[in-house]
Amino acid sequence: MRLIIEARIAEAADIGDAVDGAVTLAVLERRDRSLAKLGLTLAEGRALLARVQDVMVSQQVDEWMAGETNCCRCGTLLSHKDSRSIVVRTVYGNVAVRSPRLWSCPCRAAPGTARSSVSPLCKALPRRVTPELEYLQVEWAAHLPYRQATALLKEVLPIDKQISFSGTRERVHAVARQLDTEVERDIANQPKATAIADTTVPRRESTNVACVSVDSAWLKHHSTPKGRQAIRAEAKLRSPWSPAPTLQRHVNIVAGRAAFADRAPRVYAYVHKQVPSAAARLDQFLARSGVGPNERVTVISDDAGEFAKAVQGSQLARGRILDWFHIAMKFKAAENSVFGSAAIESLERAWVESEIRSSKWFVWHGKAGKSVARIKALDDALMARKGYEFSTLWWNLQRVSGYIGSNAGTLVNYGARLRRGLPISSSIAESAVNLVVSHRMAKKQQMRWTDEGAHCLAQVRVAALNGDLSPGRLAKLAKASAPKTGTRLSCHPP
Repeated sequence: MRLIIEARIAEAADIGDAVDGAVTLAVLERRDRSLAKLGLTLAEGRALLARVQDVMVSQQVDEWMAGETNCCRCGTLLSHKDSRSIVVRTVYGNVAVRSPRLWSCPCRAAPGTARSSVSPLCKALPRRVTPELEYLQVEWAAHLPYRQATALLKEVLPIDKQISFSGTRERVHAVARQLDTEVERDIANQPKATAIADTTVPRRESTNVACVSVDSAWLKHHSTPKGRQAIRAEAKLRSPWSPAPTLQRHVNIVAGRAAFADRAPRVYAYVHKQVPSAAARLDQFLARSGVGPNERVTVISDDAGEFAKAVQGSQLARGRILDWFHIAMKFKAAENSVFGSAAIESLERAWVESEIRSSKWFVWHGKAGKSVARIKALDDALMARKGYEFSTLWWNLQRVSGYIGSNAGTLVNYGARLRRGLPISSSIAESAVNLVVSHRMAKKQQMRWTDEGAHCLAQVRVAALNGDLSPGRLAKLAKASAPKTGTRLSCHPP
């Protein structure tokens, strides 16, 4: 059996009519009558797609260039200077197309100046890559390591030697910078703080976003050669008695998730050192999620300092609530240390546990002062026991009282919130950290990251998880971030 696949190119008005000049795309043969090779093989399919792409791109470019050879001001036919070839990277392989250079029209040249040349195709395709290929590279790299994503793309598509894992990484960084630029534009277009602080405008809880939960994670740091050279240069200028400089060992990445009443949650993430303002980043995420200027959202987090500063500087956050999970874990550690304390007799353990639970009950109802007073009274009563100040129980009680006292302003009536169906824990942020950071950047891979590399991948992964990545979206981002060029010398005919 022999299967001949041909392409016939016709105008839209001629569809259905016979057209001469067919192009043979592939000739497939099956000489034996077995089913060992049933249908197209992977190699044959990739070769066929590459051939179809070559024919289609060449034809499209030729038709487009036919409308670019006249001046759009006076309609004069532009003189041909020379012709070169450029390579366009597509999903189905690289395609080399002819790119002629044309002399500019005399009507556009200033008196006494020499004519210039222009390449319309180079202007139309400045990046020489299709959005579909860029989308696949970024989407797969958001879920898989760069080498694995590149290997799978090579296995499925006819782009065997045309992409590399370093190219995929650079593509991710380029798209991440475009996403960051879009975020900065949104931040610049947000209402000013003076307009937000107007007391005449009533404030209300957001009906669209139930709450936002934020948490952070730490990644192993990979220092660049330039960074290590800077540290060594700084060490030479230091005094012999000054302490030796320490290399940065971890990257702090912040991840959050917004819970909605009527749709799936959205996530956001960033590396703390890579953003100018964490508060502005939070406001941009809330505004993109549908929070209006006259609405406020509650943020749930632990006692990390960067979260408190972000919420205090935010214009759309009502306030921060201390996560109940971290409170309960500290009380649980105090209860467990009662059994291992040699300073407490077995008959007194029930009384100590009852006092710890009573202090926890006060925190559950938002009474931080009474909870701290209960813990201090228990600590004073146990101080008479021999060896108590060296026990684990003493250490855990000090931790609980210090934690509750320093975060008294962020405690609420957790029981009332739970009865109203409102979240009290940052578990959604824990899952966001696990989803955004751990699955791709920490677990099983054991990778080391620079601040910029981790931040770029976080932006792309967040966009992929939120469903914001598409070829059309990437094309718009590239167009918005492209440098502004001069006036075109030619254009399509009307």
